[in-house]
Amino acid sequence: MKEYLSAYLTLLLIVSLLPFLMTFLLSGKDSCPPYKTLDMEKYLPMIVYLQIPRSHHLENIKAQTVLARTNIQIQLEKGASLSALLKKPLDYLAHEQGVTGFLRAYSRFVQAARDTRGQVLAYQGRKAPLPYCYVTAGATRDGAAVLHSEEYEYLVSVESPQDRKAGGYQSDVFLPNADYSQQVEILKRDKNDYVLSVKAGEKILSGEEFRRMLDLPSSAFTIQEIKGQTRILCRGRGHGLGFSQYGGNALAAQGKSYSEILQFYFPRLTLRAPAGSF
Repeated sequence: MKEYLSAYLTLLLIVSLLPFLMTFLLSGKDSCPPYKTLDMEKYLPMIVYLQIPRSHHLENIKAQTVLARTNIQIQLEKGASLSALLKKPLDYLAHEQGVTGFLRAYSRFVQAARDTRGQVLAYQGRKAPLPYCYVTAGATRDGAAVLHSEEYEYLVSVESPQDRKAGGYQSDVFLPNADYSQQVEILKRDKNDYVLSVKAGEKILSGEEFRRMLDLPSSAFTIQEIKGQTRILCRGRGHGLGFSQYGGNALAAQGKSYSEILQFYFPRLTLRAPAGSF
């Protein structure tokens, strides 16, 4: 019975995607140039499904959909092909677990794409790249300060206190060598307590470089020695820039709409639709 159900779901997905897949196979990436947003809209639910937990409130999924659409359109306008952007979603959905999970949540993600159709976020009339993370350390970060460019001045820091209630908000990473805590010096933090620079041995690294090097959940961390080990205590998950998915979901639970959620996290940006009008 299980094998029959799996085969049925796989067939259903293939049938639903067949027209789009055939377009790519027969015509190639040129069949979906940047100005043809229709094709991208049909694939958008698959992409967003891989970006945000399917258990989140619909309004929060809508907010993530607007972010995804904005980012994808920017990439397409810079010359990326839709087929390349779809490789990861299609590879994931080629497996049974991906197929069944997506089909269970399919209608919600399709509705999110439909209800926000064509909508993007813009700064001073132009689409702006939109970062997101799962949960911040209690506030989002200032984009210009973190990315060292005024180009990202639209990413202003906003308080997100609801994030402190997230499961896994605080986490420990232990290193067996106690001396490690003596070899690492935190040089600079931003106003939200994220580490901007750290000295590890003789090297100077950014907080994000150090986070990636040790696979830490966040660069909002402290370092201390405990019982012969080095303890790195982290708060939040992700880089802390832009949109907090957990925080947005908490706002959705309070009855906020996706446009209100986006306005909360991106107060300098404007929700625009349709995308082709500017």
